[in-house]
Amino acid sequence: MNTILANAVQSIQIGVEDYQSSDPRRALSAIRNITAGILLLFKERLRELSPPDSDEVLIKQRIQPEFDANGVVVFRGEGKKTVDVQQIEERFSSLGIEIDWRLFKKIVGIRNEIEHYCTTESTDRIKELVADSFIIIRNFLSGQLGYEPIDLLGEQIWGVLLDVAEVYQRELDDCRKAISLIEWNSDAMSNMAIHLRCSQCDSALIKPIDHDTESNYSLEFSCSTCGFVSSIDEMTEAALNEAFEYEIYYAVKNGGDSPIDTCPDCGRETFIVAEDLCAACGGSLSYYECRVCCEALGVDDQYFDGLCSYHHWQAMKDD
Repeated sequence: MNTILANAVQSIQIGVEDYQSSDPRRALSAIRNITAGILLLFKERLRELSPPDSDEVLIKQRIQPEFDANGVVVFRGEGKKTVDVQQIEERFSSLGIEIDWRLFKKIVGIRNEIEHYCTTESTDRIKELVADSFIIIRNFLSGQLGYEPIDLLGEQIWGVLLDVAEVYQRELDDCRKAISLIEWNSDAMSNMAIHLRCSQCDSALIKPIDHDTESNYSLEFSCSTCGFVSSIDEMTEAALNEAFEYEIYYAVKNGGDSPIDTCPDCGRETFIVAEDLCAACGGSLSYYECRVCCEALGVDDQYFDGLCSYHHWQAMKDD
């Protein structure tokens, strides 16, 4: 077994053993080791794809062009520094290797949060990380490296990963079932619901305290991971960003209008433009057309007291 692959396997195995420990201090170690193990699996694939006699060019940060014995330009790896996450993503994209980067960055995000804050919630959040890492490890080992996970990681370690993933999925299903009972005011809010997360620890394991409230905007959710109670307005901004991630990205990239804007009433980035509705406070536009020229008014025009930007400018100039 290659050194990189051996180190990857060892990191994952140690991470799972840390997770099983009753000592809460080993939770952070578990997160570090599992995340490091996944990164090493990625680097192993780049090493495999590096041409012979290239000094493992694809895993090196620096790539140096030079002439070979036949005068042909070749690329070789230079130095000891290996690729970071961004470079791995770029090289995988060029090579057509598909990874759920959204999921992996979520894992890295959990690791970073716990490393920075070092709170006791790390013991609870580790379950979510292990469950998510299970998906990446399984798919990458079998799909890219050609190994059965149980053969590489061992029956015991793989069994733990399976158990954690199954338990977490059951808890997540229970939470989403409870959320599905809510009668949402709009289609966009209904689509947003599966992206709701605890505003304190970012866990998806949340349940509505009372799904039968008269208003969506008085909803509160209890977190099964940290116990914090979040109000709906504290959660909608992040949830909408996830629900409309691709539409927002497309708008930014192509210069179009974002489907989500700043609510004129509450000031949050939670105004669903297509539905004329704020997901956080329930607000809608106060003015729909200019009082002077009848031009249609958007979210940005709401601060002009019923005037379009041109006639507001004219009014200010006259003053």
